[in-house]
This record gives sequence, C-alpha cells and structure tokens, in this order.
Amino acid sequence: ARRAAQRAPYHKFDCDLHVLVAKHTADADSYIAQKDPAHLQYWERRKKITGSVAESGCNWDREGFKKWSEWTTEDFHYHEVETDHMTIKNSALMRDIVFKELGGFCGMDD
Repeated sequence: ARRAAQRAPYHKFDCDLHVLVAKHTADADSYIAQKDPAHLQYWERRKKITGSVAESGCNWDREGFKKWSEWTTEDFHYHEVETDHMTIKNSALMRDIVFKELGGFCGMDD
C-alpha cells in the first residue's frame, strides 16, 4: 500500500478537488498509543501495510491526503473535519461542499 500511495497520478481531474480528512481518524496513532498491549501489537502490524509514513498505523496520513493536489488541474482544497471516519458523512462542512459542487455541475450556481 505504501508504494501505491507514492505513485504519480494516472488521471487528472479537470475540476476543483476537495479532500476532507476526518481529524479523529488521522490522529488515531496518539489514541492507540494509550491502549492495552493487544491493541498496540495490532497497530504495529498495520504499520507495514498502510499508505501512511512508516511510523504510522493509520491508513493514510495528512501528507498522503495532501498529495491529492497532484490529481487536479484546478484548485485543490484540503479540509480537516473534527470527526471520525464513520461520521464524516454527517458533517455540515462535508454536506456544504458536496451540495455546492453538485449544484455547480447541475448549473445551479449562485
């Protein structure tokens, strides 16, 4: 996974690209560090297969998310949302961005 995350993009979007990062998920390393040995062992094993830096057990790290800037010919927008991976879909910021962009595609710009 780490090698795949380092490859150059094979496609470029010709539109603005928004990346929304669930802050609680991106900060999982510090949360897991406080857990029992069984959780720590699991987290250590994950570090070999994630797309994040070698010291992290997170699927992706902030720098990996920011590399999405290479995937667009237009503007790149990086957003951190004070939530986790499972509830980011309920974030007001996420809804505002998605519906604004969809409105633009449908010709409903303000």
